[in-house]
Amino acid sequence: MKPASKLYSAPAKGISAHWPQLPDMRYACAENQAMPDNSLNHLLLTFSAALNGLALYPHKHPANVALHTSLWESLQSVWQKEQDINIGIIEQALFINKHLCQEDNPAATAIAKLLIRHKIRGFIISCKLQLEELQRFTALLSQGNLNGDNFNQTLEHHNINNIHYMSRKEDSDKGRTGARATYDEAIHAIEKVGHFINTGLVPPSNEIFPAIAKMVRQTIKNPYALLALSRIKDYDDYTFTHSVNVSVIALAIGRACQLSDDDLHILGVGSLLHDLGKLKINPAIIKKPGRLSPQEYQKIKQHPEFGAQIAQEMDNIHPKMISIILGHHHHYDRCGYPAPKQDFIDSELVDIATVADTYDAITTTRPYRHPNTPRDAITIMSNLSGTQLHPRYFHALQQTLGTFPVGSVVRLFNNEIGLVVNMDNLNIENSTVRIIKDGYGNQVDNQYEIELDNSSKNIVGEVDPLIHNIDIRKTLTSSTEQKLLQ
Repeated sequence: MKPASKLYSAPAKGISAHWPQLPDMRYACAENQAMPDNSLNHLLLTFSAALNGLALYPHKHPANVALHTSLWESLQSVWQKEQDINIGIIEQALFINKHLCQEDNPAATAIAKLLIRHKIRGFIISCKLQLEELQRFTALLSQGNLNGDNFNQTLEHHNINNIHYMSRKEDSDKGRTGARATYDEAIHAIEKVGHFINTGLVPPSNEIFPAIAKMVRQTIKNPYALLALSRIKDYDDYTFTHSVNVSVIALAIGRACQLSDDDLHILGVGSLLHDLGKLKINPAIIKKPGRLSPQEYQKIKQHPEFGAQIAQEMDNIHPKMISIILGHHHHYDRCGYPAPKQDFIDSELVDIATVADTYDAITTTRPYRHPNTPRDAITIMSNLSGTQLHPRYFHALQQTLGTFPVGSVVRLFNNEIGLVVNMDNLNIENSTVRIIKDGYGNQVDNQYEIELDNSSKNIVGEVDPLIHNIDIRKTLTSSTEQKLLQ
């Protein structure tokens, strides 16, 4: 038997013929590093083998019995670590739990083709599953008797109670619940760092790394849930919310660019800490309304070096994290500030963080200007691409956000106004919109959400939330969101 193929964050090739096409977000932005997990790889191998066996031999043939025994043992091995096993499709690629499968994994490719052919977005296998249920399930799947429309009903009819369909809404709700908890944990971690800096102490990194690890996992599973929360803007705690938002946006770009887990971790931490140096600058300058004087601007320009000095004293800070802090204002053409020194470690991660920082800054209210909408921000940034912004990473952000990015306030064809709170991982043209105003312009007391199967055909355009007196922060933390956290 060949050794199990490895897993890592990359989409499978040649498996998109029967599924709606997505904008191509696959750029050769980094060397991918394999992420081995023998139990998951072996599960994919035995699952694919069992399905192949059913296509070749009668159901009760000894070969199928042996193949299902191997599959059952693989499931038992994974259940020792996880109660549930999630298998499904994200952006044409097979995922199993938190891992996307490598493009040269034949077992993953075969399973992905089967799921895509029958429009099955994913399913969850409970640790309560019985062997007899498993045998009935694989028979139904291999025979083509399961699809996304009849999945749960068919399983119920065949008395399979411990496997169920990963519906779009369920996937979305779970992702957004986890996203909010992850976002809040990151806010808490960076606030704690800020407290230590303000009291003259070296900040610890023990809470930052777990928070970023969760953000990386969340970004792989459902990047749009976190991207929606990045529209939360807190004027009073701008540095902290901006830091988390930049980290969220940078990770979304890194995910689209297929960065390795290690690079995503470095990118997430570096982006979270990128503005630490501003805590060493007089808050009156940071929050000054109106244009800064030349002397004040020179003070502001020192914050990357201040931040790098702080980070260098912290534990387990990778040199590339320092580069992100020091270089996020270097610009793509390296004509920004501070001028790169000879020992500066240049990295593509710096350019990704710069794109993320620019997007969040443009869409945030500052003392000297109103915020731009997400679509306006993309238009502004397109004029900076090639000079201040790396074209490849700007394009990756643009493709990730889609036509109407999460966090956009939009007008529907029936004249209702809503907030785009999520997107479908399988097709970003499908979005979830929370209705804020009815077709007559009245505030909706009990906000509700609708799922749009084709955003471009159902949305007239973007509207300015300030003109319509819409508080995006309040909307994202409304009672509907609170119910998801219970």
